Amino acid sequence: MGFRTGYVITSLGFLSGVLFIASIYDFPLIYSTPFDPQSAIVAEQFYLSAYKGPGAIAALLHGMMALGVVGLLAKLHRWSETAKYFDGSCVALMVGAIAMYGVVIIPNLKLLADPANVALLNRSSIRTERDAYIKHQGGTPPDFYTDPLTTEERISALRIIAATNTINMVLLAGIALLQATEVWIEEKEKREEQKARMNAAKELSQQLKESEGAKKDQ
Repeated sequence: MGFRTGYVITSLGFLSGVLFIASIYDFPLIYSTPFDPQSAIVAEQFYLSAYKGPGAIAALLHGMMALGVVGLLAKLHRWSETAKYFDGSCVALMVGAIAMYGVVIIPNLKLLADPANVALLNRSSIRTERDAYIKHQGGTPPDFYTDPLTTEERISALRIIAATNTINMVLLAGIALLQATEVWIEEKEKREEQKARMNAAKELSQQLKESEGAKKDQ
């Protein structure tokens, strides 16, 4: 295992740890029956404290994401058979996880941090939910909503974040599995190559001995 794989493992370990901590707050939102509204309050406080916290938190998180991408691209640059299939797939999974973070999680965090921002609301999934509700009631959705988030909509935004985190955990687990499989295959190939070289050396040594014996007989 080289330093490039080390980059990937470091990134995966850190990001998986972050998602594991978040899952403590996420799972009650998704899987708890009956639903406890207090779990939404606790989850919102956790996410907003991280979102509004020092810039070093975001810098560290984004730096670890970048470290994983750099490590995978460096491995893919070898362009071997294992790199093409395993590292290429890992790059796709990592990009997918980062895209989910940027497209789903960040906009919902911004909306939770500023629930009265109607511009953010009208670009979010909450607008889709409001449109669906109005259509179900037989009305016509307006072109622009001006009402801030309701309590139910805040819980819905938190559940979207929680579901996205769960998906990202699966994606990171897929990367870890692919990396472990790649390392196992490469180690197996190295052992087979070493065994083949040793057998070739033994055969060559045997041939030399036989050749020397034939010369002595002459």
